[in-house]
Amino acid sequence: MIRAAVLAALIASPALAQDRSGTFVGGRTTGSVSVIQKDGQWFVRLEEDFVHEGAPDPWVALGKDGFRRDAQLGVLRDDTGEQLYQIPDRLDPAEFNQVYIWCQQYSTSLGRAWLKP
Repeated sequence: MIRAAVLAALIASPALAQDRSGTFVGGRTTGSVSVIQKDGQWFVRLEEDFVHEGAPDPWVALGKDGFRRDAQLGVLRDDTGEQLYQIPDRLDPAEFNQVYIWCQQYSTSLGRAWLKP
């Protein structure tokens, strides 16, 4: 009985049930982003239409109704195009509803995307 309840909870989890996506708004960033599962691991995927217009020290990060310093995934590797950033196992993708391009140097958003199923 307990195993069935645990399995039902896992299936109901939005992060485990389906990928989520959004579009960057505000700041210096445009394009699409997705949170996807590949080979049992979760990733943030910046899509082919992704464009960052440049700023110092940009990082890819997750947020929950605001930027979360503990959810930074890495330095932005390229200003354009498709890129993958692994979400560490210590972070539950279901807890987050935003992806940020974050200026570490000035602690400000360079673009934010709200994630939707």
